[in-house]
Amino acid sequence: MPRRRVLLVHTGGTLGMALPEARRLDLAPEAHLQRLLARVPELGEIADVELVSPWNLDSSDVGPPQWQALAQLIGERALPSRHGPGFDGVVLIHGTDTMAYTASALAFMLRGLDRPVVLTGSQRPLEAWRTDARANLAAAVECATQNLPEVVVVFGDAILRGCRSTKSDAHDYQAFDTPNEAPLGRIGVDLGLDRSRIRAPIGTFSLATDLDPRVLALTVFPGFDPVAFRQLLGSGLRERLTAVVVRAFGVGNVPSHGRASLVPLVETLAAAGVAVVVTSQCARGRTDLDLYAGGRALLAAGVVQARDMTFEATVTKTMWACARPQRSLAEWFSMDLAGEVALA
Repeated sequence: MPRRRVLLVHTGGTLGMALPEARRLDLAPEAHLQRLLARVPELGEIADVELVSPWNLDSSDVGPPQWQALAQLIGERALPSRHGPGFDGVVLIHGTDTMAYTASALAFMLRGLDRPVVLTGSQRPLEAWRTDARANLAAAVECATQNLPEVVVVFGDAILRGCRSTKSDAHDYQAFDTPNEAPLGRIGVDLGLDRSRIRAPIGTFSLATDLDPRVLALTVFPGFDPVAFRQLLGSGLRERLTAVVVRAFGVGNVPSHGRASLVPLVETLAAAGVAVVVTSQCARGRTDLDLYAGGRALLAAGVVQARDMTFEATVTKTMWACARPQRSLAEWFSMDLAGEVALA
């Protein structure tokens, strides 16, 4: 059996930081590769690894332009084309803070993906004692050699669907979770995948990288003043905003009486052509706007429910869907595009 080929893409984050200063190492790709191979020599035993480093950024500086560039890089380099024979899988080394956003965005942009795209990183730098970087990186490369045609996050002992993942702990080595579904696999003595739950690619591979980043998120809290917020938004809403994601209470409940009522704000947004998506502040569960009066008032005003999607998937799917006006946002949110939502 021929050796698997894995494209390793270093984008920055804690894994590549230098000690003792804990700062970014601005190294050329060749220097990064030599350093990684020296610290994690088993990578060369798992697969033939080629490294590229398009940038070296803290993940808080990674957003829509970088997501689009990564999708383009994967589309050009990972699949066989005029650029070369392609790779069996891709590993993205990424900072942890926004890794779930990048994973979700890529899941929507890489349509018909037929090979693994694995995001990983670490809580401690590669050169730190008791680092988690070495194990995470080796596990990610091994996952990239599997029959796993999805965007996934590999971190700690878990293999997680990318568009279901969220960073749930800033200090623990099990830093990521998929609150509303079980992991796709576990990493122990063996690498185990629940193959019954892995999604098969639909259609041929294509890139869908257009995004509309004119999305605003607001969190409802006791004392939130929607009147003042509406005044802050001012005029010209449609030019400055395409959609607003509301993080509501519980199953999607919001204040619906007096000055605190969110309904007039939603109606103002709707009148300006700005879509509103309602998600929950709770990590687990799903929205059910029919349950309480506040939620029913939002439904009457035309909001879209996020159901059981993570906040990261909700925001990135909204950006992706708003760039495709051939369907309404409600229509896009009634579709499961990459395993991001349970519709039933």
